[in-house]
Amino acid sequence: MATNSLLKQYSDERAALVQNAVSKAAAIVLGRRRVLSGIRWRDDLIVTAAEAIGGAERVDIRLDADDLEAQVIATDLTTDIALLRVNSNPANTTANATSGTPRPAPSLLRVGETIAVVGRTLRGPTAIWGTIQLAGPAWSSRRGGKIDQRIELDVGFDPSFEGAAVIDTSGNIVAMAVPGPYHRVLGIPTATIETVVAKVDQFGHLPKPYIGIRLQPLWLDDETRSRLGRKTRTIAAVGGVDAGSPAENAHIELGDLLLTLDGHAADSVNDMARRIASATPGQTITLEVLRGGKPLTVTVQIGERPRH
Repeated sequence: MATNSLLKQYSDERAALVQNAVSKAAAIVLGRRRVLSGIRWRDDLIVTAAEAIGGAERVDIRLDADDLEAQVIATDLTTDIALLRVNSNPANTTANATSGTPRPAPSLLRVGETIAVVGRTLRGPTAIWGTIQLAGPAWSSRRGGKIDQRIELDVGFDPSFEGAAVIDTSGNIVAMAVPGPYHRVLGIPTATIETVVAKVDQFGHLPKPYIGIRLQPLWLDDETRSRLGRKTRTIAAVGGVDAGSPAENAHIELGDLLLTLDGHAADSVNDMARRIASATPGQTITLEVLRGGKPLTVTVQIGERPRH
């Protein structure tokens, strides 16, 4: 009897954690067939997966029993984070606005930690329990996004969970679930989401970092590679500089070879592009370039890509 009581208590506590997070779960309708999940981050702001949103400008969503329309205000494919703004904010969707709050930034998830993924379909809320399969250090995505912690989840996963909230056993939202390569399930940490949200709060949109150079790879022979102390066989060369750009203002010139960015080796054109893409407009970076066989240090203030 005591065992049954403990199991019942365990089951009730798990269900209560999920029910507390359900008020944060949104169903997002894409076209006629696709439904994914989202997280009510605060007030009228919804967070979901940018890859799934694609180029959509408006979507239909369901919060609790309300069918609403939301505007896509930002998509950051580098971190797979999209932000939506609900066009109306009914009183019954503001209940429990502080429940399921994100875990404070310094707390990192641990391998083996129990989590639940909480989403919503048009049939209602949905949840599945699992564990943290991998918890690594900060990393950069293939598109250059800085992710505050490498999180892989051991959970059953279907497309409706894309963009869903990942909660810990205290009921805190600690990540957003997204599909990764090789059938992995990744968690985008709350700290990363807050960084994107803060940029939108500051600029009113998600600014695209820009310095105004076009890069092309230049092949190095063994002697030159050895003399420059490079591990890779190519180096990023400046193939063009936009007029009036931060690069032109910093006097970067056609033909400059990029050696380092903020003291770290610039290994390739793709590496340079990713690192510039992860910067913030207004931030200052230091480039070491090779010009006419002589190394020079150039300071560039990151600008914002012109919006047309």
